[in-house]
This record gives sequence, C-alpha cells and structure tokens, in this order.
Amino acid sequence: MKDWFNGLEQREQRLVSLMFATVLVAIVYFLLINPLQARLDKAEKGVVREQKLLAWVEANAAKLVQLRAKSGVTSSASGPLDQLINRSARKHNLIINRLQPQNNKMQVMIDKAPFNQILQWVQSLQLEYGLSIEIADFRQDNQPGYVKTRIVVSP
Repeated sequence: MKDWFNGLEQREQRLVSLMFATVLVAIVYFLLINPLQARLDKAEKGVVREQKLLAWVEANAAKLVQLRAKSGVTSSASGPLDQLINRSARKHNLIINRLQPQNNKMQVMIDKAPFNQILQWVQSLQLEYGLSIEIADFRQDNQPGYVKTRIVVSP
C-alpha cells in the first residue's frame, strides 16, 4: 500500500490524503457523534416530559388534598384493620381466602369473585372507611367476568 502511494504523483498523493481524511471524518461523525447526539436529544426530551409530569403531579396532589378536606373523607374505621376488611367483604358477599398483615398494612387475597363486585368493595373501603389501596392486582379467572384479586390495604 505504501509503495502504491509513493508511486503516485504529489498532486495525486494530496488528493488521496484529502479523500482519506474526509472519509475518516465522515466515519467518526456517522458512527460516533450522530448516534450520541440522537441519544442526547432523546434523553433531553424525556427529561422535559418527566418535568412536565412532575409539575402536573405536584399541582394535582394539592388539589387532591383540598378535595379530600372538602369532602370530609375520614376514616370511619373502628376496630382492627383485619376485622374491618372482613366485615366489609361480608357486606359485599365476598369470600376472603387469605389475610396477611404487613407492618400496618393488610394484604388481602380473593381467589374467585366477580370483577364488578370487587370494584364496588374497593370503592367502599376507600369512601366509607377511608382506607387506602396501595396495590391492586387482578388476574383473569377461567370463568368470564371473574378475577383472582390481591390488594394491599392501609389505614
């Protein structure tokens, strides 16, 4: 390769060197700089999107606190959390398969129940008793309209 290059005239050597430098710059740009710039742009857009989401959450969190204060949703829970959950489930004709305490929370498992009935019960826990549902996991059962449910309830 060196012999071939040295065999060229000086003008041709300059042209080949310039072409080599141009190709090298293009390779560096298209393989390194351009992909990095695209990732940087994507990351900046993601940051802006997350900042907007954070602002929305902060604004609406204050509204939620105000609405809760205005609506007077307070805990009408009387007695231990497990008894309250059992009483409420019986009231909605639900059979709880397992109650498991987790610190000051309670994990509730229901193997098979109509989805709409579960939703009414969860709404009752929140609105009537002032309890919070921290985790709700619903899995479809073989029978249409029925679900296996796991929720974590806190006072």
